[in-house]
Amino acid sequence: MRIIRPVFWFTAAVLLLAALVLIGHLSSNMLEFSRYNGGWNGTSAFFSDLDRHRTIEITNPDQLLTYKNDTVLLIIAPDQLPTGPEIDAYKSFVERGNTLVLADDFGTGTAILGKLDSRIAILPGNLSSLDREYADPYSIVVYRSRDDPLVRDTRSIVMNRAASLSGGEPLMKTSVLSWIDSNGDGRINSREVLGSFPVLAYETRGKGRIVVLSDPSIFINAMQGLDEKRDNRKLIQNLIGKQGPVLIDQMNSRTRSAEGISEIIHVIRTLVPIELLLLGILMVTGAWIWRKKWV
Repeated sequence: MRIIRPVFWFTAAVLLLAALVLIGHLSSNMLEFSRYNGGWNGTSAFFSDLDRHRTIEITNPDQLLTYKNDTVLLIIAPDQLPTGPEIDAYKSFVERGNTLVLADDFGTGTAILGKLDSRIAILPGNLSSLDREYADPYSIVVYRSRDDPLVRDTRSIVMNRAASLSGGEPLMKTSVLSWIDSNGDGRINSREVLGSFPVLAYETRGKGRIVVLSDPSIFINAMQGLDEKRDNRKLIQNLIGKQGPVLIDQMNSRTRSAEGISEIIHVIRTLVPIELLLLGILMVTGAWIWRKKWV
């Protein structure tokens, strides 16, 4: 029995570890912008880099009621229109001196801005440029256009299939060698005009700000390891702020997306009592099996 007991507990620990690895594997997916997607178009790396001690997931509009003075709420790639109470919570949040950062291109971002009575709009059509990082004309390079804490220590960033903005105070723009590719052929034609287009802008609302970035792709995994000559990571750091809590919208953002068994497992993982119960069941089951085998 003295030999069997250590083997028994070691095996139980191995079974538990294997179960945890399996849960982690099954909870992943390939949905674009999903925080559970470890592929190139997921946002798992961004969420992994967040400071868990100051990051709060917003799943209910009532959670926004207690924040004031320079708290940041980040909405990445929204995929649905917020409800009335959610819009009211967003408005009140900004008016109390906080910052709402909306990162979207061709989702529901413009409709959300309209509900917020914002002067900023996201325009249709992919931005293209001769000033690009790669062969793809949509991998445009944009530059800081004015000084502001949001773009401090940033000179240029790379964007992927970004849109153009209208309204607000521009903070970053394309070079003049850029155009809106209205027909999607990746080339400039007689109906498209070269010019400089804003991609990051803000407006003041009450005591706070609404900030709009016309490309949520800067948060995806493939954009996290760019050449050091670009300042994508620095811009993200500026957007989420250096102090205070960072609120991540999980009511209307595609980052919350899960599917199939991964969605079920996600629900389990977000409910601590259920997760602890299942882990306990796994441990007891493993212990019972090996006790029956060895004793």
